[in-house]
Amino acid sequence: MSRCPLTGRLVPVNQFPDSLTFYYETPETGKVVFTDIALMEAPNLASEEKDILAGICRNRTINHDEPIIITAAFLKELKQQNIPYAFDARAKHFLKYLYDNGGKEYKSFDIEGQRDRYIAYASLDEFGRIMKYLKMENWIDPGQQFIGGAGQFHGLTLTRYGIQEIEKGQPKMPMFGLVNQKISTGDSTIDATIEHAREQFFGDPTSYDSKRSACEALSHVLEPLRDELKDKFDSDTEAFFNIVNNFTIRHNKFTTKKINNEEQLEWIFYSLLNTINTYYKMKRKTI
Repeated sequence: MSRCPLTGRLVPVNQFPDSLTFYYETPETGKVVFTDIALMEAPNLASEEKDILAGICRNRTINHDEPIIITAAFLKELKQQNIPYAFDARAKHFLKYLYDNGGKEYKSFDIEGQRDRYIAYASLDEFGRIMKYLKMENWIDPGQQFIGGAGQFHGLTLTRYGIQEIEKGQPKMPMFGLVNQKISTGDSTIDATIEHAREQFFGDPTSYDSKRSACEALSHVLEPLRDELKDKFDSDTEAFFNIVNNFTIRHNKFTTKKINNEEQLEWIFYSLLNTINTYYKMKRKTI
């Protein structure tokens, strides 16, 4: 048994065979993987950094993503990750977690502040204020609340106002036609790539990483058509490819700009999908 360097919980830590990499799982953090050096450095992190790192691990576990391998280099970049940092953004993130995990169907939740605050990347004090904020906005019905502040909530549900708040950012009806219609390019490999991208973007569950990966897949479909697109569309297609290349869609260099909101990915995904669909429709008319 050893202590989780992020939460202090006693936990059995396992080592991958023939590797200086260790892994464990806790209710607070979900699945965690450390290299040996990072595992030794983690206890020295500031409390805020531990909350961020635990939140990254917990959210990846919730979204069924593979755990990241936490290295010493990764620890130095904790405050540069694609996560919500502002108070209201963290509150909305937690509200969306509830929505995505049954809240939209009025499922009830048992929330424990000490365990579940990491979903919002929050300290215990901040999580208490997040819950107060969600309640004051009438986005949640907290049910039975115990131990004040960030304590425990039994039977918490979303209100219709909380559901509406999340659904304000969901695709509008005209977009559903684009999402659901069959896009045929005449190439079975490309068709399969498009369908897989749609599954990544709209599957259950989804995550920031799955949506970014879906955008990347569609950008690869469009890249070989770059010159042809200039002839078929009046808009400057180079400007669009600059967005895809200069933000963290296809490239992840120090010079690329981070996209912090899933709403930005939604704009890029629909733009890519609509461009592909329109291009092949126009192409069929000229054959």
